[in-house]
Amino acid sequence: MNQTQNCFINGQWVAGHGQTLSSTNPATNTIVWQTPSANADDVEAAFAAAEKAFADWALMSPANRIAILEKYKALLEANKAALADAIMVETGKPRWESQTEVASMIAKVDVSVKSYHERTPTKSAGEGDKTLLTHRPHGVCAVFGPYNFPGHLPNGHIIPALIAGNTIVFKPSEQAPLIGAMMVQLLHDAGVPSGVVNFVVGELETAKAIVANDKLRGFFFTGSSAVGTI
Repeated sequence: MNQTQNCFINGQWVAGHGQTLSSTNPATNTIVWQTPSANADDVEAAFAAAEKAFADWALMSPANRIAILEKYKALLEANKAALADAIMVETGKPRWESQTEVASMIAKVDVSVKSYHERTPTKSAGEGDKTLLTHRPHGVCAVFGPYNFPGHLPNGHIIPALIAGNTIVFKPSEQAPLIGAMMVQLLHDAGVPSGVVNFVVGELETAKAIVANDKLRGFFFTGSSAVGTI
């Protein structure tokens, strides 16, 4: 990950081919990250990778997917200071608030795993009978990250989606992309297979290319009504 190779597609950091995008520290007005954004071709490459990776990821047992995310949780814990610093410099939050956000990111893994087990039970329906509830993943899901909680909120969408067997195309807030890039690298380091989580940076045109893609099967975001009507 660097300011040239800024999109994570099919397990590799690659350069975007769109217009230059800048992320600025609001406290000092210094540039944190300046990078080419993803254009429509980059977005299509991310979706193609996610679609190709979907079959094997969906067939992996939930227990194995959860084991990978437990490793991701450990990496979040090991890198919590750097993650908090990234949130702090891009959003202008005080250090304590950035640290609290990272703590919420770490806790989300356990919360999501607990929710999965609570909602996927095997129950006795009567004498000699059992009912088994199973879930089926949707496919390729897009996640848009907001500026106000650029780590916690997209992390809160990505983890349950991965547990369920979906693959991801993640666009962070154009004002705070660094924390998202760090998350994606840690997911890869934890063992998430290539193509399962893809990362593209950009503004409105990148967002429009994502929501218009014919491979999209689910969309998660926390944001304004304007984003909801893209």
